[in-house]
Formats: sequence, C-alpha cells, structure tokens
Amino acid sequence: MFTTPRLVAIALCAALNFAIGNIVYLIKLPIYLDSIGTILCALLIFPDRFAAIACAFIAGFIGVILSGLVINPFLPWFTLTVLAIALVSALLTARATETFRARPLSVPAFAGKVILYGVITGIVSAIVSAPVVVYLFGGVTGSGTAFVVAFFLKTGQQLLNSALLSGLATDPIDKTLQVLLAALLYRATPREFIAMLAPPVRSSAT
Repeated sequence: MFTTPRLVAIALCAALNFAIGNIVYLIKLPIYLDSIGTILCALLIFPDRFAAIACAFIAGFIGVILSGLVINPFLPWFTLTVLAIALVSALLTARATETFRARPLSVPAFAGKVILYGVITGIVSAIVSAPVVVYLFGGVTGSGTAFVVAFFLKTGQQLLNSALLSGLATDPIDKTLQVLLAALLYRATPREFIAMLAPPVRSSAT
C-alpha cells in the first residue's frame, strides 16, 4: 500500500499542511487552511479508498504533529478531526476527481462539487472539533476562531454551543476554500505522477 511514490505524496502533502496552516495561524485569520494537503492526498490516491484514507490521515497527522512541536501546541489534540477530514475526503470528495480534472473544465459542475464537499467537510469538522475546543481548552485555542467563540459567548450562548456555532460559521467556508485549493492542485498535477500512485498491478500466474 505504501509505495515509494505514495510516501513522496504523503511527505509533500504534509509539508503543504504545515506551511500554509502555520502561516494562517500566525496571522490569526478565523480560518485554518491546514488540511489542503490531506484533501489533496485523498484525491491523488483515489480510487484506492483504503489507501486514500490511510495516506490522507498520515499526511494530516504528520502536519499536526510538526506544527504542534514547532508553533501550535493545540493542534495534536485534534487528531480525530484530522481522521474525520481524511474519511470525508477519501469517501466523498474524491468522488469528484473526474470533474476536477475534466478537460475542458465545466465551471458549474466544478464549483458545485467544491461547495458541496467543502460544506460537508466543514460541518463534520466543526462537530468533531467542538468538544475538544471546549473540554480541553475552554474555548481558547490560540487561532483566529477564538474571536468567533468569544463573539457567541457575548451573545449569551453556553461555551459548548459557542464553540459549535463558531465551527459551523467558519469551518464550511474554510473547508470549501481548502477543497477548492486542493482541487486546483490536483487538476495541475501531471497525470504521469498520478499514474505512479496507482496500486501496483499484480500479474496472474498462468
């Protein structure tokens, strides 16, 4: 399952998560952009779904561990969110691979699937992340979304509701942007490299 090209893809996607996610974290935007590589990895390895889930999760996990060691100690606690994003990406988003690479590009179909899968990914991510934000960090994780949590608290919401509403308000936008960027990167990936990521063909004995 973990062929050399797939290991290269995992490393590149983890580096993408690490680089962009940390830049966004440092400038305190109310989004994350730290799972582009996770989504891209699932797209690259689809239709081998099990491998796509495993490789996407590993890419995301490496990214959060590195970020946790270097700059954002909160991230490793969101490993379940990384797994949720990998699952949604491999089982749902990756179904749009033909649309994402279609030539010529059908803009309505491309945009529709980006928005659909981005919103689904965002909702799942928000639901999985909210308990971690509340029970481990009291609603404050150091990211820009902490300001959104504070806003909902000011409106009289309970902490769990504030964290969930914050996630539902920001995650669908964030994940739609991430699906869009991952789809564009996937579209730009040479077909020769994607072919290298396919499972090896087993020759049948005659």
